[in-house]
Amino acid sequence: MHSIHQFALAVCFFFVLAQNSALASQQRIIFNEIAWMGTTESVHDEWIELHNPTTSEINLTGWRLDAQDGSPAITLSGTIPGGGYFLLERNDNNTVPHISADQLYSGALMNSGEVLLLKNAAGVIVDRVNGWAAGSNRAKATMERISSSGTVQWNTATWQYDVGLGTPRAINSQSLPNSGDTLQQLNQVFNGPGSINVYFNKSAVRSFATANNIANYHVNLEERLLIRIRQAQTSIDMATYEINLPDIISALIHKAADGVSVRIIADAKHPADPEHSARYQTMRLHLEKLVRGFDKQIGTSDDIMVFSDSPIFAVEDVSARQALGLPETPTGLNNTNLTIGNSSVSGFLLIKGETKSNGHYYSPGEQMHNKFVIIDNRWVWTGSWNFTITGLYGSETNRQSGTLGGNSQHAIEINHTKLADAFTTEFNEMWGSNNRQPNPATANFHSRKKDNTPHRFTIAGRDVELYFSPGDDAIGHLTSLVKNNANHSVYFTIFAWSDQALVDALKVKWEGSNADQQGTLTDFSIKGVFDASFWNNWWSVSVDMTGRTATQTSTNNPNTRWANPAPVLKANEARKLHSKTLLIDVCTESDPTVVVGSTNWSNNGNKINDENLLIVHDAAIANQFLQEFYARYQTAGGSLPSQMQCSN
Repeated sequence: MHSIHQFALAVCFFFVLAQNSALASQQRIIFNEIAWMGTTESVHDEWIELHNPTTSEINLTGWRLDAQDGSPAITLSGTIPGGGYFLLERNDNNTVPHISADQLYSGALMNSGEVLLLKNAAGVIVDRVNGWAAGSNRAKATMERISSSGTVQWNTATWQYDVGLGTPRAINSQSLPNSGDTLQQLNQVFNGPGSINVYFNKSAVRSFATANNIANYHVNLEERLLIRIRQAQTSIDMATYEINLPDIISALIHKAADGVSVRIIADAKHPADPEHSARYQTMRLHLEKLVRGFDKQIGTSDDIMVFSDSPIFAVEDVSARQALGLPETPTGLNNTNLTIGNSSVSGFLLIKGETKSNGHYYSPGEQMHNKFVIIDNRWVWTGSWNFTITGLYGSETNRQSGTLGGNSQHAIEINHTKLADAFTTEFNEMWGSNNRQPNPATANFHSRKKDNTPHRFTIAGRDVELYFSPGDDAIGHLTSLVKNNANHSVYFTIFAWSDQALVDALKVKWEGSNADQQGTLTDFSIKGVFDASFWNNWWSVSVDMTGRTATQTSTNNPNTRWANPAPVLKANEARKLHSKTLLIDVCTESDPTVVVGSTNWSNNGNKINDENLLIVHDAAIANQFLQEFYARYQTAGGSLPSQMQCSN
């Protein structure tokens, strides 16, 4: 009887132990970064960052973070989203400038080392730190984790933030070893008025750099954007085709809670689109998090105002909502029926859209395709990158490891108040007002917009042009630029290009004629790379430029075949070549210029979708794009010039 009783107790013990182990596995939080040395402001400004590597939100109520020597001893509270971060700042909220703490604590960390234990609400140790394996007291560089599973590895931070080296509430400087990723190269980053910074998330051929002008490549675009968001003091205006990155969502929520005005325009998508329906659901869940704000309640002061070109409804799937930490039902939202296009649509209205007339709304068939951010009416961020997991990382697994396995992209940020004013005018035209509240009755998207912004700017001695679509005839200006300014060469990387006038202008440069199958080669140089998914589409000008015959034609795409095929190639990227960049006369004395932005060179990009196109006349910026261009060209199978230097 006694042995049976012991056996029963043993079974119970192992059952409880198994339950606790399962709980620890399901609710896994890790130490991610520790500023045990303080900051450049003060040795007392220590901070600790926790990370949730799972996909589900975890409630930290009752959890503890304890040093083995008794100090610090912290009872945690609050929540940490899936894939998110939890920042503990010592003593006050000024420890990390521009980033609000998730929790304050007291108690110093010894520079000689500490043993730190992280325990869940059941008292089970879920992670530990055994002394300082990295970090620099001299450089005030944090100790950051470079593995979220398996053998714990630590690294000394290499990315700069306001008061040292580190990445508070962000992905760490180094990705997992052997992940296939390459460390980012930040070589040209400036912060003062007139600064223009260009970032590429893929490789570049730095041998083509002019003196002291190596491009920024293998760059985590999310982290660069997060730096600007976290520095915002007064306002953030964001126009985004798509957004689903948890860290950007969290940063925006924290900024709004700090009193920064945050306004967001998001594209409404057709819910029946089979290719994008899952991502659209994820985006709507994240948009609801923004709308609810830090306190997760509708109608309070920390809510973020979001608007769209067509109404957006909340996701009602309970499990999907719970996974992102939303209430099981869309509490606080009105369950309504709206006439959208020619259809009657019912649901919980999450985001209002531009009204057509008398309670009728435009359908979501057209695209608000911008990806720009205006910060403090000073910094403008734009480019080809959608703020998505697939766009930058390729997958959630890659995101958690910091592997940049997404589409090939570029981003450009410019510090200039007059340029920011122009972007703000465009934003307000879609927003319908110049204040925090959008006005659906006066908002104008798509073909309802007007040409109402200045187009030419001088930024630190550089000539910069800006055109929005629709209304400004952006592709018409690009075509004129090629006709009138291109004297030696045009190189490009493009996602989608169907505009016939632009390709015909290039045909004249290349072989002296815009007639089908006629022309004689000139000394003009053309090289290009097309995204693989559109290489064989009948409407793609890749067909024209390679002398092929399309199976179909149209008024805008008559398929004017080139008599002398140009060395333009089908991309061979791991994912999409999402860039929209064109380089004119780079590395010459003839006004080197680069064209960037969100605009695909098509009728939709020019006359239907909301887009922006920047033209930067500057030799150094154009040279940085040349370095990235040659990497894409070489990957596609193209040959590089024999002399590894800035050359045609």
